[in-house]
Amino acid sequence: MSRSAQRIGGPFVWWPSPERIERAHLTHFISDHELNDFDQLMLRSTQDVAWFTEALLEYLGIEFRTPFSEIVDLSEGIALPHWCSDGRLNITTSCLHKHVRDGRGKATALRWESESGRSASLTYAELESTVSRAANALRSLGLAKGDVIALYMPMVPEIVIAMLAIAAIGGVILPLFSGFGETAVLTRLRDGGAKALFTADAFMRRGKLNLMKSVADRALEHLPEVEAVIVLRYQDLKIEMQPGRDHWWHELVLDQKAETVVEDTAAEDPLLLIYTSGTTGKPKGAVHTHCGFPIKAAQDMAFGTDVHAGDVIYWMTDMG
Repeated sequence: MSRSAQRIGGPFVWWPSPERIERAHLTHFISDHELNDFDQLMLRSTQDVAWFTEALLEYLGIEFRTPFSEIVDLSEGIALPHWCSDGRLNITTSCLHKHVRDGRGKATALRWESESGRSASLTYAELESTVSRAANALRSLGLAKGDVIALYMPMVPEIVIAMLAIAAIGGVILPLFSGFGETAVLTRLRDGGAKALFTADAFMRRGKLNLMKSVADRALEHLPEVEAVIVLRYQDLKIEMQPGRDHWWHELVLDQKAETVVEDTAAEDPLLLIYTSGTTGKPKGAVHTHCGFPIKAAQDMAFGTDVHAGDVIYWMTDMG
């Protein structure tokens, strides 16, 4: 392709150097499989989805507790595929625990900065121990595999910890936009069948204080089936806590042991329940599995943006 090539919006403004191309994941993947170029990879990957998916899992280093017997089962038709038949994996192993096990525990896993300039960072080892405490906290509340647990929190390190902890116990993560009002929170919690909720007292957005716990409380007035609410003290506000249901993060989570057992989950066990915005009707929930969404996200990071160990990815949007 010539450097004068045009695309929607105008010409390309950046071209990779030969050194960057040589180092790229996509270059290595094409070479590893003795393909000539990207066009040949595209052709083979679309004509042989099973080959491409299995090669991708190997390249990304996705770890299975029990190997799959068949990469994709299309016996019910192409619209109803079953991925990694008989395979068992909990995605937290590949996302977190293997990095500590393989000697990368001191590497930075997460960096955070708030609107007000507060900042923090966690290594993989620190993240693993805190995720284990949060997983143990969830189990102490009687929560277990298959339970839907919502995240209605600001973008703070604890939202990452909570997300991984839910996955570690085999729960189903239900992310909620931190700017939602009570009706939007209520609708999604009810439709998803949530049993628990992570939230915070409040947070700042564009200089305005947003009272998250009070919004959650109004939604939960109509949802007695939500048995537990874990509250992060982020703005240090005095808020109402419902005895028996509400628990402070710093009292419940930090008091747990720093090791936990990762739940044995099937490759297609639910991991995430993500709802549409609801702007064109009732919000619709999409279910993602342990071998679905996170592996596709890793593929995009490897081949789409060529992320390597040590690179920093800046995530600025809300988790929900």
